[in-house]
Amino acid sequence: MPSIADNPALGTYAVCTAILAIKLMLTSLYTAVTRRGTQSYANAEDAAAFGDSGTTASAADSPEVALALRIQRNDGENIPAFFAVALVYVLTGGSAFGASVYMWTFTVARLLHTVAYANHLQPWRALTFFAGLLCIIGMSVSTILHVL
Repeated sequence: MPSIADNPALGTYAVCTAILAIKLMLTSLYTAVTRRGTQSYANAEDAAAFGDSGTTASAADSPEVALALRIQRNDGENIPAFFAVALVYVLTGGSAFGASVYMWTFTVARLLHTVAYANHLQPWRALTFFAGLLCIIGMSVSTILHVL
């Protein structure tokens, strides 16, 4: 039975996907921790269970929670596209070198994007976003050209 070790591109995909899946979960946790720290809850049951005495839910998030939610949404818009496009890239015969460059660049860019976003660092946030975007586009174009 073939293993991931037999296909370096698939191995790269597996490792980068695992890292990015953990990152997705950690951004959710970051939002939850930020809600707790700022006592900013959207749901009454959360305010009652996790808030300090007298804390109530509010339709408006604190600025810190709003930032955490934007980070979480940005990951939710970009990382699933990587999961799909990178898998198709590998399954259609994308090169191991290409996989390594595209996938590691995307993974590192997404990690740095979160750091830049959380710390209000422009133009770094935009640059890391576009680096990841170019990786998705590159894998997509490469896949199209390889299949056609």
